[in-house]
Amino acid sequence: MELKAVKFSYYLHDDLVPPNVTAVLVAGAGGSLTGQSSLGNIIVFDSFLRKTSSNASALIGHGSGEIVTLNDPVERFITFVHDITISGYSGTISASGRFNFTAPSWELGINSGTGSFRGARGYFTASMISLNPSFPILKYEANLILPHH
Repeated sequence: MELKAVKFSYYLHDDLVPPNVTAVLVAGAGGSLTGQSSLGNIIVFDSFLRKTSSNASALIGHGSGEIVTLNDPVERFITFVHDITISGYSGTISASGRFNFTAPSWELGINSGTGSFRGARGYFTASMISLNPSFPILKYEANLILPHH
């Protein structure tokens, strides 16, 4: 089987202001989405994926998953599925990993994919683009190896 390297980037946009909230704290011993947290806080999200960092840019999908806070206040565990439609590709990419929320960027391992991304391997490099506590924006750079059909 031949393998094909595929790279592309896109942006996750969150809205933490009611009524269009895209992430919520659903369980925990105390804390908030943007403030102090303690071990075991669980945040679920269903965020917009856009072509660029502009809120007016094309919607290319949704990112859904959960974040769990860890003992170290800057460490998190994340698991998610991004449902994406871009030029030449359509499907989901699943990923998970541990990351330091204060680092300039971090890597997350790709676990699987569906549709055009079936059999995907690789990683995401994620970085915070906007630190606005009401409307955070993350950039995802996908570095995939796909089976070539």
